Amino acid sequence: MEDSEMDLSKILEAWSYGDKKHVRRVTNHRGDEVLQVRLPLGIEQYEFQGRPDGRRPQGQESWFHYYVNETDKKPWDIELGEEDFQRLKEECLLYYYRYLLFFQVGEYEYCARDTMRNIEVLDFTDKHFSAELCSCLQQYRPYILRMHFMSEALGTIDSGGDIPAALEILAEASCLIDDLPKMAKNKIFPLEQKNSLRAIEELRQQLFRMLPPDPLAELREKLAEAIATEDYEEAARLRDSLQKREDRSELS
Repeated sequence: MEDSEMDLSKILEAWSYGDKKHVRRVTNHRGDEVLQVRLPLGIEQYEFQGRPDGRRPQGQESWFHYYVNETDKKPWDIELGEEDFQRLKEECLLYYYRYLLFFQVGEYEYCARDTMRNIEVLDFTDKHFSAELCSCLQQYRPYILRMHFMSEALGTIDSGGDIPAALEILAEASCLIDDLPKMAKNKIFPLEQKNSLRAIEELRQQLFRMLPPDPLAELREKLAEAIATEDYEEAARLRDSLQKREDRSELS
């Protein structure tokens, strides 16, 4: 192949960096959809299925699938070492790049799928490797859980579900992340835990603001304000109105 045929200039010029649309879905030579991202010095391409880079180590969907199958076949006769852990760690990073991209472009179902996959890797490594080796992955468990549950919540709304259902998912996420076992002498874990709880709470507040206004709640606020300003005549009127609406709600 000549040098001119290897030059990527025309491809990059056709999709300039800085265009508003920096992510696109295209069909590859196999007829499969892939996700492309325009970066300052090139274009990255992610497969939608399997490993983001399209590789199939040992003929399996991923290294994780390979190791799970091996341990299932002969759990009493398999020794996993640091090289095996490194493969899983590097693979997790590839999936992280992809699920972060999926979240940014609103592909919440795919993001939830990839985050769950990485959570399963953390569970697997926790079982088969030393705590010291696993800490570099386990310290990010709060973040991965956060991205997973936020994707599920937003995906619920996108697919026609209601906001209260999404709020329930986020409430469950907060409890789960808050109850995670502490990691002694690890500085990253508590930071990720704190940031994740804050991010989930911020999303909860955004969703709360999207809920239709509650007329009873507004009346209660006005009643409290009237009492605070000693406008007892207005307070009596609001109390009567509130009582009538509450009675109607109970009958319906």
